[in-house]
Amino acid sequence: MISRDEIVELSIDSIAFEGKSIARVEGFVVFVDGAVPGDVVRAKIYKKKKGYAEAKLLEVISASPHRVEAPCQYFGVCGGCRWQHLEYSEQSRYKRQHVIDALERTGGLNLQVEDITAAKEIYGYRNKIEMTFSNRPYWIHENDPATVALGFHAPGRYDKAIDILHCYLADEKVNAIVDWFRKAIDPESRLRKELGLTLYESKPHTGLLRFLTIRKSFHTGEYMVNLVVLNADPAVDRLAEKLHADLPFVSTLASTVNTTRSQVATGIVDKIHFGQGYITEKLGRYSFRISPLSFFQTNTVQAEHLYDAAMRAVGEKHDVIYDMYSGTGSIAIYMSELAGHVYGFELVHSAVEDAGENAALNDIGNVSFLQTDLLDLFKGTDIAENFERLNIPKPDLVLLDPPRSGLHPKIASNLHLLGAKKIVYVSCNPMTQARDVKEIVSHGYQATHSQPVDMFPQTYHIENVMTLVKM
Repeated sequence: MISRDEIVELSIDSIAFEGKSIARVEGFVVFVDGAVPGDVVRAKIYKKKKGYAEAKLLEVISASPHRVEAPCQYFGVCGGCRWQHLEYSEQSRYKRQHVIDALERTGGLNLQVEDITAAKEIYGYRNKIEMTFSNRPYWIHENDPATVALGFHAPGRYDKAIDILHCYLADEKVNAIVDWFRKAIDPESRLRKELGLTLYESKPHTGLLRFLTIRKSFHTGEYMVNLVVLNADPAVDRLAEKLHADLPFVSTLASTVNTTRSQVATGIVDKIHFGQGYITEKLGRYSFRISPLSFFQTNTVQAEHLYDAAMRAVGEKHDVIYDMYSGTGSIAIYMSELAGHVYGFELVHSAVEDAGENAALNDIGNVSFLQTDLLDLFKGTDIAENFERLNIPKPDLVLLDPPRSGLHPKIASNLHLLGAKKIVYVSCNPMTQARDVKEIVSHGYQATHSQPVDMFPQTYHIENVMTLVKM
């Protein structure tokens, strides 16, 4: 039996849902980060539990035929792209298998899972990146020259950021914008000295620049920059003027103030420094206005494939569709042609406002968005009555697109009380989806179809569209 700190030779035979590869030693499971199925490796056991162990990769003795050279110098340090070393066809195969495993093991379901809708572009596909300004760079090697950082946090190190010189998931213009800001914050930068630019530090809660968010429209070619700052400062106006002069392809720049200690790239939009304050993106034949804090699917091309899969699941036209977790209305608007009326339910007020604007932008009159907490609607003894108070008809079809955590147990267990003939469940987490579907099936529905869609090449994440029909 293996023990902690032991160095072992392992044959990697599969890969787990969250990206770590798997080896087995006398029936004992060992997770190895950075290995590829088919590798033979030397690894050091650093954690041992009852039934599994975790090991650090020391050496690849024999490389898998599916191992490829990761192009990014930050691979293995930045946690964003954990599968760059695995050829894309194998990424797709394992993602589909993870959906199958989740449905069988967690959901107790046995149904056909369709071939994955793979991505044609496996790099440069993101329409949004979010980076952190930091005075404390995370050095990736001994002679790393970084004195400040603009990039991503290293896994488990929220006090430091990796200075990212190039992100392969973003296009060249996005990387050029990042590089412009990197030069601006350099301690020796003339611009930094002239404007008195400072970078945020969490412990003293001081410093101006906190986060940089860049969005790109794949259909219009517009680029939007949002600077999240600690407070409104005239220096941001001058910084915006310089950016506009140096990079005229940037369509608009906004600044958002976040005075809290919370390390999230949000707050209150303070000012539009130039441009319209939004960009416009398209999904299919529909246009969507994206403001600095709007939620939007981060892979535009694959989002169209995801919504098309959901449309196929919806099938024929329905009188009334409920879109739960409707966000900024993108999927409700996309489905509007298959409904007499779509009712979207969303908690966040700003998202409901964006959804209404997007419906108006597309001249869609058969959608309505309600700001409400779904959990409140699924509490009590008479769920149907809770919905009747909203003065809306009962649904023929319910569309679900919850966050990664899935449905609240009360929603999953009471969803059947709405009486919908069909449920279409779009999920970014097969494990929580399978858990929820198991509960829904126990109340008189049958899971009939599963369609995985790869939104995030180079990562282990996978979206899945499931169809359930009332028995």
